[in-house]
Amino acid sequence: MESQLETDNFWNRSSRAAFSFDDDDDIDAVGASDFTKWDNNAIFNDDTISEASFDNSVGSLNLSIKSIITDEALKLVLQEQTLDDCVVCKGVTPEEELRLLRRQIQNTLYSPSPEATAVKLLQGKTVSLEVFKSLHEKQQLLDTLLQNGGGDAVIGVLLFLKRTLNANQFHSILQRRPKALEHYLSYLRQAGELNSCLDLLQRFGRSQEAALLQFQAAMSCNELVIRKQQLQRLVDAYANAGVGIIPLHEQIFHAALKLQLLVERERGSGLGKQLSDHATPVEVLYACCQINNNWKEQDMLKLISPQRFSADQQISAAQYEWTALNERARAQAYADLEAIFERVPTWNPIKSKQFHISFDLALAVQRLYELKAPPTVLQMFLSKMNNNSDKLRLAQRVKCTKAIIDAMVGLKQVQELQILKDTLAERSDDQFYCENAIKGLQTKRWTTDNIKLKL
Repeated sequence: MESQLETDNFWNRSSRAAFSFDDDDDIDAVGASDFTKWDNNAIFNDDTISEASFDNSVGSLNLSIKSIITDEALKLVLQEQTLDDCVVCKGVTPEEELRLLRRQIQNTLYSPSPEATAVKLLQGKTVSLEVFKSLHEKQQLLDTLLQNGGGDAVIGVLLFLKRTLNANQFHSILQRRPKALEHYLSYLRQAGELNSCLDLLQRFGRSQEAALLQFQAAMSCNELVIRKQQLQRLVDAYANAGVGIIPLHEQIFHAALKLQLLVERERGSGLGKQLSDHATPVEVLYACCQINNNWKEQDMLKLISPQRFSADQQISAAQYEWTALNERARAQAYADLEAIFERVPTWNPIKSKQFHISFDLALAVQRLYELKAPPTVLQMFLSKMNNNSDKLRLAQRVKCTKAIIDAMVGLKQVQELQILKDTLAERSDDQFYCENAIKGLQTKRWTTDNIKLKL
């Protein structure tokens, strides 16, 4: 009888009481010694008690749980269960709240590995990151995601680090991980957090990117007055800052500010009526070409003259000439085209103006043909080509008969000229031009042969 009572007391001791996370008993009833057993999966080490009555020798049936699954596998199973738990909303019953508290204890004692958490995040599952307490664990989780191209998961972890770490620690993590920094900067740009993005760029010595980001933000303003004010502040801030801004960027800032001032000043004039508040420099140049009435002289004093505006906005010669050619051709002001492409040689200002084009001459001829320029204009540009073979092919493409004849003369194709003359309309201007070209070739050939005979 006494033996039976001792057996009952043994099993009713608190140290031998079974523990269940779903048990409704108060968690304080569990002894502190039980919690210590949970460390490093110690709870599973109690299998040695149940194994005492079994023969674990070789050849006998081994019923130990460790013979079925390894400690590492058991730990992963427990991590999977932890990661799949959902956060309980407000208004839960006391029983559910108790169960949640017990589950949080389990999370504290059995923290999921960074690798398992990274897998869940990459799969788009909801994961509690609060279980990662130490700085090392947080960095390990971030590095695991970066190695696997985390994307949005990296942003989520970075926001968690920013919330749980001080500024120096967070910036140190970004500085040692350029890929993470790029992810975070991209997030700040998309979120519209311009000031935070600028602070980071300046902190890490990327002043040029910061300046261009400020310039982009200023140019995106819808209000002309606000845009002008922000550009003015940008120009003033980087004028003598000495922060490594390259001269090209400073030129861009100054040119943009000049453009805004010009658009604001000309808002009520003929130029301003043709422009929107977001007009680009090329659009303003096109408008300047429309109102310009003196192409023979380059007026560098008038702000809205095409030549002065191109210089102020650092517009290249090729872009200026292409814009002016298109505008004058559309306006059918063909007499001004030659003046656009006339230049005085810089090495000899006394010399007369010469034809000069800053882009491919064939593009100019093709564009004039598309804009339905008359053959005389096409011939004028084709006459500037030195290669007769190229001139012939291009003249045939744009159907400029006189330029075709000139190219054939340059190539001394008398027979081809005879064939061409027969296809032209009788007594037309083109036919007379072709006949004179043939006569000129024949006369020149006879004279050359005569000189050879005398020798």
